[in-house]
Amino acid sequence: MHDSLLEQQHLWGFVDAAIKRSGEHPLWVQRLAKDKKRTVSYRTIKRRAVAISRQLREAGVGEGDRVAILAPNGPDWGAAAFAVWRLGAVVAPLHTGNSDEELQTQHTALAPICTLYAGNDRSLAGAEAITGEEENEGDDTTPEPDPHSEAARIYTSGTTGNPKIVRLSHDNILSNLRGTARLDIPISHKDRFLSLLPLSHAMELTGGMLLPMYHGSTIVVPRLIAASEILEAMDQERITLMIAVPRLFRNIMLGMERKFSDGSAVLKAYVTLIRRSPNWLSKIINAPIRRKLGGGIQCWLSGGSRLDPEIARYFRDMGFPLIQGYGLTECGPVVSVQSLRDIRLDSVGVPLHGMEVKIQQPNETGDGELWVRGSNLMLGYVDDEQNAEAMHDGWYKTGDIARLVEGRKIVLTGRSKRLIVTEAGKNVYPEDVEIMLEKHPLLKEAGVIELDMAPAAVLAIEGPDEIDKAREIIKDYNRRASSHNRITRYAFVDELPRTPLGKISLKDLPRIFRENEVT
Repeated sequence: MHDSLLEQQHLWGFVDAAIKRSGEHPLWVQRLAKDKKRTVSYRTIKRRAVAISRQLREAGVGEGDRVAILAPNGPDWGAAAFAVWRLGAVVAPLHTGNSDEELQTQHTALAPICTLYAGNDRSLAGAEAITGEEENEGDDTTPEPDPHSEAARIYTSGTTGNPKIVRLSHDNILSNLRGTARLDIPISHKDRFLSLLPLSHAMELTGGMLLPMYHGSTIVVPRLIAASEILEAMDQERITLMIAVPRLFRNIMLGMERKFSDGSAVLKAYVTLIRRSPNWLSKIINAPIRRKLGGGIQCWLSGGSRLDPEIARYFRDMGFPLIQGYGLTECGPVVSVQSLRDIRLDSVGVPLHGMEVKIQQPNETGDGELWVRGSNLMLGYVDDEQNAEAMHDGWYKTGDIARLVEGRKIVLTGRSKRLIVTEAGKNVYPEDVEIMLEKHPLLKEAGVIELDMAPAAVLAIEGPDEIDKAREIIKDYNRRASSHNRITRYAFVDELPRTPLGKISLKDLPRIFRENEVT
């Protein structure tokens, strides 16, 4: 029955088939204030999508028209997107975390025919509320869009400050879904996904909404994205799967370590036993800890940026199934995901089924720019000049430096556009420097930029005596680093600037550095 879903040629067909199969099973659980919840079934979402699609049709929306969606993760966002696809129109997500100015810029660039919102319209022209009405599912005729027609238009900030707008087709997204559905993660209707990344991002759209629907699973939306709420939701909602950025897993690791170090001798001996046991045994004897994190963890998936191998090692030693994946919006977005059986700590797995990858002009160690192609590769950017720069003979140039090991496993080693070449001709990979800096317990996070052909760092530190802490962090790092990787100029702040996905906003780091450099 699952395969019949993946045979669908457009997203409304997939969504409709998934809803018919799962019926009254909960699709979304929204955690609300004062311990309240909002539970919405698959069938209810269908009725809401039908109502919204009729609302849009009456407003003149038809095939190929762009409809912006401004809403938090949850059933409102999903119902609106399904309604747009039902009409053969194009979903143009807006990110609720943007400032009003950023949101207006994004809205203008996407140029939607109308905008659906839930919560706050943020003064966007022509915005219409997502209705709470429900209608009978009905059998009225819906368009059958070409699988290669545009389904989503996603605005990405990029790292250079020059925004790119990615056009994804129905086939791009469904091809990516077909690839992720073949992973060796045992997912079923009993599983519960925790929705952390914004649905305005391709990763959450595909992996956090459509993938759970394929398996008939339930999606849980936390009250807010804060460590305490995430941990509480994992416990109370029996979360089994979670996709997040490395920063979250680092915070969970540090929190666990604090509790263990403050615990009794018995607790410390118990944790030592877990770490020294073979993996199959550690997964059994860590049950008390697992219960506090949902009890039935199937998989944690890290993506968005490189995961420190030591964080991966920590959770594996504790018996937790943490793996990493790699992707880009332009690829719908997943390129590769580790197998649960993959023991490499630095691997992001093999390419999904239907994807090809190659290393362009590898050096003596096998490192070179990673190029990808496949049916999930975007229709292209809106800007033709950007297409000419990013594409070559059907291959997409990712800009990431990688090597292939053990056959087709991808190991990321850096980002070509971030590569720093020193005056002595030595290569410095900022991602590696950031990972080394973040091993210091006083540091929350680090961002590395190039200044005068050398690395410089912006450190996120909290609490008193920040300047003394910053000096200690840099001194400790420089003792461990090779000469060309050492830091001589640095700044510190309370928090690093972030993108909608939660990654460090690289384009803002130079300004932050200038305003906060330690002299």
